[in-house]
Amino acid sequence: MKAAFLIASLAAVATADVRQHRYTCVKNNCKLQPLTSNNVAGTTSLAICELTCGGQGSLWPQPDSVSVGTETVAISTWSANHRIVYNGKAAYDASPLVSLFKTNFHQALRYKGAQGNGKDIEITANIKSASEVLDLNTDESYDLSVDGIKVTINAATVFGYRNALTTLAQLTEFDEFSNTVRLVTKVTIKDSPAYKNRGITIDTSRNFYSVESLKRIIRTMGGNKLNTFHWHVSDTNSYPFQSKVFPNITNYGASTAKQIYTHDEIRDIVKYAKGFGVRVVPELDAPAHVGAGWEWGPDAGLGELVLCYGANPWFDSCVQPPCGQLNPLNDNVYKILEGLHNEWLSLFDSDVFHMGGDEVHVGCWNQSAAVYPFVKDRNDPKSFFHLWGEFQVRSAKVIEKAQKKVMLWSSDLTTPDFYKYLPTNNTIVHIWSDYAGGDTKRLTDAGYEVVLSYWDAHYLDCGFGGWVNKGNGWC
Repeated sequence: MKAAFLIASLAAVATADVRQHRYTCVKNNCKLQPLTSNNVAGTTSLAICELTCGGQGSLWPQPDSVSVGTETVAISTWSANHRIVYNGKAAYDASPLVSLFKTNFHQALRYKGAQGNGKDIEITANIKSASEVLDLNTDESYDLSVDGIKVTINAATVFGYRNALTTLAQLTEFDEFSNTVRLVTKVTIKDSPAYKNRGITIDTSRNFYSVESLKRIIRTMGGNKLNTFHWHVSDTNSYPFQSKVFPNITNYGASTAKQIYTHDEIRDIVKYAKGFGVRVVPELDAPAHVGAGWEWGPDAGLGELVLCYGANPWFDSCVQPPCGQLNPLNDNVYKILEGLHNEWLSLFDSDVFHMGGDEVHVGCWNQSAAVYPFVKDRNDPKSFFHLWGEFQVRSAKVIEKAQKKVMLWSSDLTTPDFYKYLPTNNTIVHIWSDYAGGDTKRLTDAGYEVVLSYWDAHYLDCGFGGWVNKGNGWC
């Protein structure tokens, strides 16, 4: 009987007429009003209040200049009238990429949850350049104005147009009172990115991600105007890419037969990312962080390609297990790298190629008979760093020939004694040292472009809000 009474009580609560909370904007904050304030003028649902309160709404990231009104109008989530003008000339047939931008915009509206019972938005986009190249020099700026249901976008490129559509989607919200998606009716925005490279790094060597998982991350990046998916593809742990040039790299390097990204999947990810204003920057880490996929050299008559792989005790040969560093004195290593670099360049269209290049452990090369007899001074770490620099110059030739910029992690090689191996006009340093370390000023003063990923701020395991204790992880 008690159980039956409990079920009946829960059913009664579920069907009760629960009053909806209302909010009003007070001093740029949404304030909850008493339940007795239903239908009182100036009160709205929380979503609509946040959309219009404070003059900036709920836009993210905040534009350079923004003015948001307080009135909204119900709009259709299923259709909108788009008029595209390129440099003063109307374009009646949008390119596949621009059509994809439109589709993604409408999907963002439909995710709001209404049935689309409202007015069609009228969008006019004036775009200076029809170029669809997305690189570090792409102008992603835009101006956006809304007057009722009329939207005007002025953008330098199609990617500025895409950013404007992303902002426009953020100017809409589902209203639980009217069961409609509503658009702010008075908006003026001028916006441009503060940084040319705004990205997220994903490591698929230590932890394999499905293609759909990567696409979900990319969609989220696009919604937040992040433009660079830095794909840390391989590491000592695995090589999860299909290689048609050197199949043994994949046969030995993949964790399982199902944890491999095929060429078709890679091309699909690159194309998909561009539809969200995201470029894919691949990273083939070397000469350290290499192991799985490189151990077949002796059996193939190519000599030792990788040294110290799986060394035990590991701390004499690397900074974290499993160990592994390429053999910098084996010519076959460079032939394989040349083939892999060309293969990757055929799959990715980014203007930047990340070559990794950090955490080379002197101990590995210093205990290898394949290396230490040829080093000038075995007791001087700089002798090994010069060997590392020569490796970098030689292995980067394919990347430079393809007119791509080289990106490298900050390391012992990115210090003044070894700048000669890293031309400032073609090297971007990806800084992962701590915020207070001074690397940023030193490298920019030396003429290098830098990307910042401070470990004590931006790493999800160690940075602000990090969850790994000091004793349990590398940080």
